[in-house]
Amino acid sequence: MRFSVYDITSSTSDGASAWRPVENKFPHAAAYQHSIEQARIADEVGIDAYFFTEHHSNAGFQIVPSPHLLIAALSQTTSRVRLGAMTLNLPLYHPVRAAEEIRMLDLLTNGRLEIGLGRGLAGHEQAGFGVQRADSETLFDAAFPLIKQLLTEGGVESYSTGPWHGEGVALVPEPTQTPHPPIWMAGISEKSIRKAARLGVNLCTAFLDADDTARTAAIYRDEWQTAHPGTPTGSYGTMQHIFVAETESEARELAQPHLAAWLGAGHEASVMISQSTTVDKGYEDHKAWFNKITSLPFQEAVDNRRIIFGTPDQCVTQLLDKAEAGVDMFQGWFQFGGLDFEASNRSMRLFGEHVAPAVKAALATDTTPAQPAAI
Repeated sequence: MRFSVYDITSSTSDGASAWRPVENKFPHAAAYQHSIEQARIADEVGIDAYFFTEHHSNAGFQIVPSPHLLIAALSQTTSRVRLGAMTLNLPLYHPVRAAEEIRMLDLLTNGRLEIGLGRGLAGHEQAGFGVQRADSETLFDAAFPLIKQLLTEGGVESYSTGPWHGEGVALVPEPTQTPHPPIWMAGISEKSIRKAARLGVNLCTAFLDADDTARTAAIYRDEWQTAHPGTPTGSYGTMQHIFVAETESEARELAQPHLAAWLGAGHEASVMISQSTTVDKGYEDHKAWFNKITSLPFQEAVDNRRIIFGTPDQCVTQLLDKAEAGVDMFQGWFQFGGLDFEASNRSMRLFGEHVAPAVKAALATDTTPAQPAAI
């Protein structure tokens, strides 16, 4: 099992959010600096990778509209940890530009880049770019093969896919990882999970309990072997909140209120995605998923492994359960709600220095990077 950080940098310097209590206002600049510090800690303590996500127009949810800019900055301040976006909202990008930036980042990181691609979660974000929600899947399907072709072959004489048309593309700079950096797709619905397998890319899900983790991991691996028989299956990842403390009482004092507040933020989560369900039924699974996870009592979320929480030993046990369910890469959301920055940093250090090594020792598995792609 590999271990990574999921950074969804947010701020409420300009108001309250259900995701973050109003009494803990973090200015945007402080939130950015904290992300840079957490990436440095991850690099120092041996965490395998650090991922940013992309969102727009909601500072209380996230303030990173361009993960590539932060990856570029961190490429110069870290030396070991792999860096990536999970995910880029592909319908908002010209595929040639996206491929060029991926090549640049792979070079700047000295081959430590991993890329996640998706069609986007929140309808208001797509609307801000003039993208129709109902067109998001079509745009993803048009952009993905061109990006992969450009990264693999280095250019095309001409292309015509979806709304994009052009000719004479020679991708620069030269590749660092070949044929290209590992590619991920984020997915919650069974449709997306099967799609990731058919495309031959790694999959990252989120907030699933132990039973749903095992079920979706099996779907992904079965679909992969159907689509690409005899090839190594891609990596299956999952993202969860995590907090590690020296004692359980300390964890409950410092982190439980913020985790419980997040679980209670079902209304705001639903509003973010419900805008889409009247025009795109493919997002109905997302709404049901958010409603389910945000209606759970806190202890139930811990007991069924939707949240990783407690002492180092408790977290090791919980993560071994995730591994048994089929997880190859765990993505930890360390900074959430109004959690104190220093508490989050201590949690990450405990994780990197004690939890991750203990899990890897127990599993005694290879921790090589994710598969670039099957085809």
